[in-house]
Amino acid sequence: MGDTCQIIDVHQHPLPRWYLARLADAGLAKLGGRSPDEPSLQWSPEGALGQMDELGIAAALLSFSDPGASIGDPGFRRELARECNEYLAGLAAQAHGRFGALAVLPLPDVDDALAELNHAADRLRLCGVALLSNYSDAYLGDARFDPLFAELSRRRLPVFLHPAMPAYDAQLAYFPWILEFVFNTTRAAMHLIYSGTLDRYPDIPVILAHGGGTLPFLSFRLDMGQRIPGLELAHPVRHYLSRFYYDTAFATTPEPLAALLSLVAPSQLLFGSDLPFGTVPAAALSISQLACSPLVDDRTRAAVAHGSARWLFPKLGGRALGG
Repeated sequence: MGDTCQIIDVHQHPLPRWYLARLADAGLAKLGGRSPDEPSLQWSPEGALGQMDELGIAAALLSFSDPGASIGDPGFRRELARECNEYLAGLAAQAHGRFGALAVLPLPDVDDALAELNHAADRLRLCGVALLSNYSDAYLGDARFDPLFAELSRRRLPVFLHPAMPAYDAQLAYFPWILEFVFNTTRAAMHLIYSGTLDRYPDIPVILAHGGGTLPFLSFRLDMGQRIPGLELAHPVRHYLSRFYYDTAFATTPEPLAALLSLVAPSQLLFGSDLPFGTVPAAALSISQLACSPLVDDRTRAAVAHGSARWLFPKLGGRALGG
């Protein structure tokens, strides 16, 4: 990664004040257990670009994090999704390739989500879609989402799978995002596999946030689950795990990095910072760890830094990367 690398970050979240006000109107005061009043969560496009310059990030893919546009009544969700997507399209148009955008959909309402997907893809030309691991107690892979996955597969549209708050109500002594988010990513990814969704709709590039949650570590255990009587899949579980893309947000220390590199080719790895929820010092540490890791050769560094992202999102980067 180093000073000469031009990094594409596939995992950044906008937090404009109007969006936070809309969430507050719907009764949501915290994000993943955190207060939006925290100094590190004060976000603006200009501030985000300044942080990117400081870190050596040439371009970033923006997506609204949990709850996206999945709260309130159906009308509120439709309005919020449209407002978010129009905002992202405007940012991308003004940033000369430094910002790309992933559409947010008003799920769990599938008909409304399909209508917004058509608008975001055909009118706004957004790069792909950001989906949450679960919408209340309905995880991706649930049959109710099949029409959406059929359309995503038809369009071959990239999906960024980001964790959401768990469906269960547990009194925990830590912020939910510390552990529960990675568990929810694992649950959603495995539900997509075990439900046969990825067999029925195979043409969707799926990026898993935060190094895939716990998937790399649990790969053998999850593969053994395929021995369940009546579970018929077209391929071994490890095949699906190796076809996912994985971002490196909070996954650049030797332990998760070694697990990822044993599971997938460099072409499946992408740099992610999780800014602003991940701080600038944390992103700088991740960049340094990737630059210095003895586990990573030059080919892998280039793939993580920008190669894999440029293949998935060819328009992202633009002038910033000499495109």
